[in-house]
Amino acid sequence: QHYFIQSNLSFCSKMVVPPTFSDLGKAAKDVFNKGFSIGSNKLTVKTKTASGISLSPSFELKNDNLVAAFETSGSPSEGFTLKEKWTSENVTKTNLIVEDKICKGLKVDLEVVVNATSGKKTATAKTAYKTDCFNGTFDANLELAGPTLVSTAVGEYSGIQGGVEVAFDTEKSKLTKNSLAVGYTQNDYSFVGFVKDLSLFEGLLHHKVNADTEIAASMSWNNQSNACTYNFGAKHTLDAATALRMKMDATGKATLSVTHKINPWLEATFSNQVNAKTLTGMSHGISLEANL
Repeated sequence: QHYFIQSNLSFCSKMVVPPTFSDLGKAAKDVFNKGFSIGSNKLTVKTKTASGISLSPSFELKNDNLVAAFETSGSPSEGFTLKEKWTSENVTKTNLIVEDKICKGLKVDLEVVVNATSGKKTATAKTAYKTDCFNGTFDANLELAGPTLVSTAVGEYSGIQGGVEVAFDTEKSKLTKNSLAVGYTQNDYSFVGFVKDLSLFEGLLHHKVNADTEIAASMSWNNQSNACTYNFGAKHTLDAATALRMKMDATGKATLSVTHKINPWLEATFSNQVNAKTLTGMSHGISLEANL
């Protein structure tokens, strides 16, 4: 009996909250997506007032077009968060978030997007609940003709993860998305496989070689088009201020990037992409982020 109680206590102590379905394989996705700025030049400024309100203007020059955005967020009281985003395309997005108020682990997010130019308005109610060994979401866009419902669920036990995502269009009474995922994660490596709409098979692998180096690989196969793609990426931290990144895809496009912290509040990223097969098609980008 004593051993049984000890075993259960040990089991409870190892319980963890798994990631959301969209965050499965996040460590590998970050190697491919974070720290690169190709085809655009971007400046982002982040600051926070004494009362705790976050302000973040950003400017991006892409294809000779300048796009500006301004984000702000604050918490009027504990458990409530209000976010607002405006873009130079005259689109505003407002989020009212209530977390751990109704019950512990439950987050409710009401999102309203207004395009002042076209007059289009959309609203989405998002809910998320997380607890030991489980993380689930349920979203519904508030369309009068009939909302689209999107639900996800992820469970985890001893590093083994399993998840499902389904989307249902109530207007057409049709299932528009169905995805399954199975993964395994440990301290220094993780793997996750996806089956999307019974046609796309995808795998993501991440390995933390040491404290400074991590590598990732991904492969996908579509059984309808018989197309197969793969990617390989790596990140290496030279020192506390500098990090190097690289990635290459199946078409031969190689991307190199260096991120350097110029001072404690300013970080710069320089990226360059080239077709490694022909040494043509070179493009570059610069990103600056200031945290004041």
